[in-house]
Amino acid sequence: MKTKNLKKPIVSILLVLLTGCGTSGPAPITGLETPSTNWEQDKSPYIISNWAFSEIPPGNFFHGHFPILPGQNSENPSGQDPYKSPSRTPEAREADYKIESFLAAPSNISNYNPKRKDSSFVFFHSVKRSKNDLDILLSAYIPFCPSGCYLGVKSEGKEQMIVPGESEDSSKPRIVVIPFQNEEVTLALQLFPFNGPRNMMENPVVGSFSEIQTVYLVKALRVLLFSSLEFFSFFFFAFIYIRRPQDKFNLSFALLNLSLAVWYPAYEGWFQYIVDSPWTWVIFGYSLGAFLPILFYEFTIGIFQAPRNIPGRILQFLFILLTIWPTLEYGLTGGHQYFGKVAFHIFLVILVFFYMNTLYIFFRYRWSSILSFRWVVTGLILVAVSSFYTVLSFAGFGQAQPWVNESFLGLTLLFSLALAKRYAEVFRALEKSEGKLKSLNESLETKVEERTQIIELQKAELVQKGRILAKDLSIAGKIQNALLPRELPVIPNARISYRYKPMMEIGGDLLDVIYDPSTSSLGMFIGDVTGHGVSAALLASMLKMTLGDWSILLQDPSSLLLHIRNQFEGKLDGHFITATLVTVDLRSGKTLIANAGHPECLVLRKGGVVEFYRPKGVAIYEAIPTSYQTESVDLQPGDKIVLYTDGIPDSRNTEGEFFGEDRLSDMLRKNSNQLPEDLCDSVIHGVQTFQGEFQNQDDIALLVVEYLG
Repeated sequence: MKTKNLKKPIVSILLVLLTGCGTSGPAPITGLETPSTNWEQDKSPYIISNWAFSEIPPGNFFHGHFPILPGQNSENPSGQDPYKSPSRTPEAREADYKIESFLAAPSNISNYNPKRKDSSFVFFHSVKRSKNDLDILLSAYIPFCPSGCYLGVKSEGKEQMIVPGESEDSSKPRIVVIPFQNEEVTLALQLFPFNGPRNMMENPVVGSFSEIQTVYLVKALRVLLFSSLEFFSFFFFAFIYIRRPQDKFNLSFALLNLSLAVWYPAYEGWFQYIVDSPWTWVIFGYSLGAFLPILFYEFTIGIFQAPRNIPGRILQFLFILLTIWPTLEYGLTGGHQYFGKVAFHIFLVILVFFYMNTLYIFFRYRWSSILSFRWVVTGLILVAVSSFYTVLSFAGFGQAQPWVNESFLGLTLLFSLALAKRYAEVFRALEKSEGKLKSLNESLETKVEERTQIIELQKAELVQKGRILAKDLSIAGKIQNALLPRELPVIPNARISYRYKPMMEIGGDLLDVIYDPSTSSLGMFIGDVTGHGVSAALLASMLKMTLGDWSILLQDPSSLLLHIRNQFEGKLDGHFITATLVTVDLRSGKTLIANAGHPECLVLRKGGVVEFYRPKGVAIYEAIPTSYQTESVDLQPGDKIVLYTDGIPDSRNTEGEFFGEDRLSDMLRKNSNQLPEDLCDSVIHGVQTFQGEFQNQDDIALLVVEYLG
């Protein structure tokens, strides 16, 4: 047979998208006249929705795909195909093929009951075409019919013959070739007896073979795409749940996607290609479909962070019963009579209360929604309305449309986008936090970020300013080092050594040594400006300039401290200065000590005894007027003067303990025989060892002078 190449995939695809995909079927019409379609090539394919209806009463049945009227059953007690029996004459076999023996008289449409379990139903429709189109091979797309169906074809003309359009009955969606090339053929579509609802998922489609192939492929690809996307969402959100198990709603959403990925192809009948059995439809079409609201509810309370209320628990329990019912009833009775008459209506009522409870959760906990409330409501209402419409179509109150089942895909896409947006925001927040931490680490390396607001600027600006500041600090450090004694005076009857370790590149500690040969007096000064970094270093530099040539005041240390206070009047800006000034007469060993709130001046005797001296005097602070006293002490050859800042006794270890004056005096006592140079190293090493990992907690300055006599 010649077949024209009439491929119109675009038209076929549009017809597929316009075809209902819910439980529906041929729409019967009343009267005895068979509805017909005038097939035209440029308008093909056709959705066949009007059919004449005929019922084969109980006791009549199909055998070999052809109806056997009463009286014929006795001829075939063994179940052998009567049309192939050699005992039948050609005339008898020819009579069996006539339309009068194939269809009973069409009944009134009011008597049509798709749930009548004992009768078979036949729907027929006539297809007419012109002589010019007779060489085109017609075919029909037969949708999924849960009860099983079969298509027979009758030719019109001189010889009205009926031939099987299929080799066997089936329930799966399929393509059936129409073998006749007559101008008119009648399609006879048989639904088999079933103890439960009997319909077709959608209307059959008639067209050229290539067009029906396109229809079939588009429907199959639509289901494949749907399931593929749902499977992908399942694996993706299962992976997210494994990574973040605290987000339980990810698990519920993953299982919901998995259930939809299995339910949809089963609902559309494509699982029948795996197992062509009513069990496939019962388990995956009914039971799994009733289980979807349970996962839907779990996901809803998860994203809204809502507690489990009593109505929700009751509804879940009822849905579990409805999940078990179809499979249990079919296993016990072989049908769905009670589910269709009783449980289905209960399911509708429960579904109404379920959506009412869902709406309550929407608006009661809308402010605690993890996802965007607009996205959540759009997705949930979409699937709620569409699923409710699908259930109504089961009851025969309408014909489901393509968007009904695809709304679940819309739900998946909406929530996937919403979840993706949420995780994108989380990742952006993490990236932002990592950027801030990175900036903080960079600023910590320069030790100046706590005194600046550069961290609040953009990364590029922070890096640029950090480089400039690092360069400035390097210069400031060199300047401050220049303020320290470059070369200690070489004095025959004294040894001098010091150590200075700022917390940052620059610090607020200051020490100085001056020698007046005219009076053989050695002056020692140590000071500490509160704070660290730039501000403290600037004040320390000002303190150095204030000292100037302080040799004229060596004989009156308290006056020198008062002079410093007067010079800093109105310039400290909240800071204060502690200082100790010591003058040693190298001819007699007489020593004068003045103190301005600084740690004690230690005298380390040659024998290892440590003496503490701290004359009366408070720190230099512009808001506190004060006077300073001078205390005198005599040194013996081998005695040492030890001056230090609070960075030494205030050092802490990993357990939070202070180094303290007691440890310092013990260390000095144990190392009293060392030279000043070695003694400085011993003290600094002891402090650093005590600190452990907590190095550079404060500026440290240490000055040791040994009197030789």
